Amino acid sequence: MCCHRMLHHLILNMAILITVWGCTQAVPDKPSKNSSNVTTDSQQKFASAKEVTAALEARWSLDDINTYCIPERRVNPTCQNLVTDVGVTWKGVLYENEPTDFKSISWYGTAVEGRLHEYSLNANRGDSSWNLEIGNVNSFDRQPRVAPDPSGPCFIGSALPENQGSGNSDSDGFVSPVKRD
Repeated sequence: MCCHRMLHHLILNMAILITVWGCTQAVPDKPSKNSSNVTTDSQQKFASAKEVTAALEARWSLDDINTYCIPERRVNPTCQNLVTDVGVTWKGVLYENEPTDFKSISWYGTAVEGRLHEYSLNANRGDSSWNLEIGNVNSFDRQPRVAPDPSGPCFIGSALPENQGSGNSDSDGFVSPVKRD
């Protein structure tokens, strides 16, 4: 008899909760005065390669690029760069009319329906190459990683010491593959 009564109360309370929750909106139509107007979608809608180039120059100053481009953060050749397998390929050159110590600071990426989808930003100096970032339109909502830990797997700084010395380097400046006996 006691279990029957408890079950009856549980079912009744559940019906009341479902009725109350079912009659209220999960998200109000208008934000309250205390809420912020934060959205999860980026407000950036890059519609041309020129717009992306300008945005990347604003995102990455020459000082930031110089900070990033140390020998330990050269790109590890075993890491995959962006593959442009969707949409149309866009590309651009940063700081094209400014003197830099780099052979090039350039990006390439994909555009889908006339808007930036994803991109890869790269720098080259002499025989050295850096992949500064691979991102998408939402990457512009946060600060770039200007000085990441060079021990990461996609940096030469993470290569074994025996594969970093000049005696084990290829002419292109990347580490040689691990020698197997």
